[in-house]
Amino acid sequence: MKQFSIFLKGTLILTIAGLLSRFLGFFYKIFLAQALGAEGMGIYQLIFPVFSVCHALTTSGMETAISRFTAFARREEKDSWLYAGLFMSLLASTAAGLILWSQSAFIAEKLLHEVRCEPLLRILAAAVPLSAIHSCFAGAWIGRKQTGIPAAAQLLEQILRIGTVWLLCSIHIQQGRPITPALAVFGLLAGEAGSALFMLTLTGGNRTVLIHPAKYLDKCRSLLRMALPLTGNRLSLTILQSAEAVLIPLSLQKSGLTTAEALSMYGILTGMALSFLMFPNAVTASISAMLLPVISEEQAKGNTRGISAAIEYTIQFGLTIGILCMGIFLHFGGSLGTILFHEKLAGEFLVTLSWICPVLYLTGNLNSILHGLGKTSVTFFNQLASILVRILFIVWFVPPYGIQGVLWGLLASQLLLCLLGIRAVAPCVNPTMGLDILILKPLAALFLSIGGIDLFKRLFPALRFGLEVLDLIVSICMVAAAYFIILILFGAWKFLRLSLKKGSK
Repeated sequence: MKQFSIFLKGTLILTIAGLLSRFLGFFYKIFLAQALGAEGMGIYQLIFPVFSVCHALTTSGMETAISRFTAFARREEKDSWLYAGLFMSLLASTAAGLILWSQSAFIAEKLLHEVRCEPLLRILAAAVPLSAIHSCFAGAWIGRKQTGIPAAAQLLEQILRIGTVWLLCSIHIQQGRPITPALAVFGLLAGEAGSALFMLTLTGGNRTVLIHPAKYLDKCRSLLRMALPLTGNRLSLTILQSAEAVLIPLSLQKSGLTTAEALSMYGILTGMALSFLMFPNAVTASISAMLLPVISEEQAKGNTRGISAAIEYTIQFGLTIGILCMGIFLHFGGSLGTILFHEKLAGEFLVTLSWICPVLYLTGNLNSILHGLGKTSVTFFNQLASILVRILFIVWFVPPYGIQGVLWGLLASQLLLCLLGIRAVAPCVNPTMGLDILILKPLAALFLSIGGIDLFKRLFPALRFGLEVLDLIVSICMVAAAYFIILILFGAWKFLRLSLKKGSK
């Protein structure tokens, strides 16, 4: 029971921080969309594939390796795993940042096909090593199941990013200068610098046990043996994702749109609609971060019941949140896009993409479970298949059907990824629940909550606030509250108590 208590406590801390960060980021995206415009958002979003490639190449595999080795290391050796990984990650990220700085013109013109990205890439280059510091320390603290510091760093990063961009935009407005996407990249740099400094300051007080250089090299080799396959996998996937991001505007141009129209539509999809869709992912991402060390420890102990309980809980929770969000985005998606972003198209995208919510919030957690079980190659091939499906849809369906081809590809690829993930973890699960708890009861609760709240608002029109934004937010909160109350009345959460009890035996 103690392990599950630690797991739930860590998940709760990360969830609260994630929700606060996403809440701030949500309104930040609205501010950016209005300040930069749809085309400016499209240009800004184009640089993130490059940042993702740098992160995958230098940090992502090492972060996972640090977390896994720290989870079951002796207390006196936990810090040494961190500093061994940090040393290697900093070397790689500094080299990547220098290459990004020197080759920014080539990358912008030849790879991104947008020369206006060159100054943004130069600013971004400085953020690469700072991101490595933040990620390595976060991996070590999560491996210790002490999530307070990573959670605080996540919030600090978001606050500094938003504050920096707001301040720069205010100065530019006062001076009569145009607001450009470069200001948003300066905000990203400030956030990474602040979080890295925060991690270094808090962790600097820890005493690190001195170890023999030979043992230190052994730790570096052990970390590399795990990190290199992960890095290769993630780098391959990130390159394909980057190619996907570049292909979308180019394929939209082939459908008959101008360059400005294609970038605007890309900005609306990635900077507006998907930001809504990923907002609830703060909860499931917190579970994902905590699952890897928990599953690794349970596997080392040979606790198959604990692993089975964790997997079933993850599937149930992901589907419960996903079905709720699917209903909310289907019912309120048009209003969300129009009222908050003043973009009708963002609302239309959100309604179409709402169908992927039940699988979208589940796949990340399934991947973390597979990583914890040491099945990294399975997640690689699953994600590879998913990305290839999206790229095929972009190449084949976007020129004749426009942006709808992108949306169809997202739906198909996420469904495939989820099914492959469930198939991979199925041998580790001893099922204790049926489709009634997983799907039928949540769907029934969804219909009852949305229908009940709509009826309630019609019967009591005096309860309306007269302000569209406030009415919309209150309606969504009421639907969510009614949904969970109905699930409790249905007894749909009985499984959680049983799984925790079994896992503690």
